[in-house]
Amino acid sequence: GGSFFIVAIDQETVELACTYLYPVVAWSSAKGDAQSTALKHDVANTKFEVSLYLTSLNIDFFFYEMDVWFLQSPIDTIVEFHSNRTNDILISSHQSSPMTINIGVYSVLANERTKEFFELCILMASESPNTHDQWIFDQLLLLASNLRRGYELRGKFEHKWDPPPKTNPPKMKYPPNHGLYKSYEIVAGPRPLPTTSTLAIHTLCGKPLSTPWGKKMLAKELGSWYGFKSQGNEAAGYYVRSGRHRRYIMLDGFDSPNVYNTMQSYDFGLELDLFTDLTSFRWTIATILALARRTSRIFIMPSVLSISGAHYLWSVLDFQEVNRMGISYRETNFMHNRKSWLSEDIPISSAARTALAPIDEAGKESSMYAQFPSSGWQNEGSSEIKAWEFQEGISDGEALDIFFAMHTAYPQIHDAELLLVNPHFSGAPYFSKFTASKTPQTVSQREIMDVLQRLKWCPPTNRKDTIVAREDTVGRSTADMACYGQGKSFK
Repeated sequence: GGSFFIVAIDQETVELACTYLYPVVAWSSAKGDAQSTALKHDVANTKFEVSLYLTSLNIDFFFYEMDVWFLQSPIDTIVEFHSNRTNDILISSHQSSPMTINIGVYSVLANERTKEFFELCILMASESPNTHDQWIFDQLLLLASNLRRGYELRGKFEHKWDPPPKTNPPKMKYPPNHGLYKSYEIVAGPRPLPTTSTLAIHTLCGKPLSTPWGKKMLAKELGSWYGFKSQGNEAAGYYVRSGRHRRYIMLDGFDSPNVYNTMQSYDFGLELDLFTDLTSFRWTIATILALARRTSRIFIMPSVLSISGAHYLWSVLDFQEVNRMGISYRETNFMHNRKSWLSEDIPISSAARTALAPIDEAGKESSMYAQFPSSGWQNEGSSEIKAWEFQEGISDGEALDIFFAMHTAYPQIHDAELLLVNPHFSGAPYFSKFTASKTPQTVSQREIMDVLQRLKWCPPTNRKDTIVAREDTVGRSTADMACYGQGKSFK
């Protein structure tokens, strides 16, 4: 048999683990923000200290960092390593550079060689506190390889060492033998590309301690995040939900559901200005978020389409502010992930679509539409479509209030698992009209305005790009591109 435990260096993680009854060890560390030199050193040193502690107790172990996300069980691979006993240490590598180690995942046999190895890791980390822990690991393995081959030691630890250690080079009596996991087994990189043989992905970035949200979001988009189970309520987990907890909202539009297309097209007609204008884009997102808050639905991020390809909304919108407004959200690929499906074959049980559209020009809402499941067992699988034309004299704000109210007034719309909303009216001309007007805003207008004023954005640095950066496409997205906590208010 074996055992599993979490090593935590902060009180919040300890308490969270205890809440969910996970075995956890509290390891002391420096206090400070994510950029604190002392904290970075302690994060690096902790893995060395825990590794030494386990080898000193003659315990073989498998280590992985918390930003490693498993797609399938690694148990067979772990058992094979411990059964063969060919290597003392087995380490993951970088997908883009398979011979370069990545110490986010490693397996260790406890013996005099690995015990001395981690003692030297701790010594080097203490004498060279600003040196990357992975470089310390790498250079000591290189030293061990040279010693095992009988090579004469030449030179000292200087390149990339900050500062160079005093014990230089260190004395190693028992050099361990090491090997590498196959680069497709543990896929480590800023843009991990898993295959069917991949055991886990390790999302990397330039500032791992300050961008955990981006690392987790990228793992979600790749379908490798596990999701949580709501404590005391099995119906309200991240993926597994039911009843009133299973209600989502998506942007609906000209091209396809949950896509915001910023490319100009002569076929767009009335939606041309809506999709190519920065102000309209931000108003549209604020409108969907306001409706999500009004209806207590979970907002599913749309992809943003540009001439360069598809982009994630979280690269331009700061979702820290969305959190603060109490609006729940999910990643763009949420509905493509079978973990979120109602059953093995059915993604959702019901859907409704609504739209508020100007017929003549922006600012003159003439009609609203709804499509929802038909009621009654004899109409199972069919849907109803309804359209309403507003009477002359109803103001734009009143029309918007009626549209918002429809989503809670109609049971077939309110109870639908998925709500697709097409806010054709959300162009800049419409909102510039009501924001500049001295006429008091209606309830729905105030709700949208409240959301918009609180949202923060990360605009592209390239002046030629207005909504999204051309290079930040889905295939090139990394955790570093996340806007979370970095956004600026919309002026």
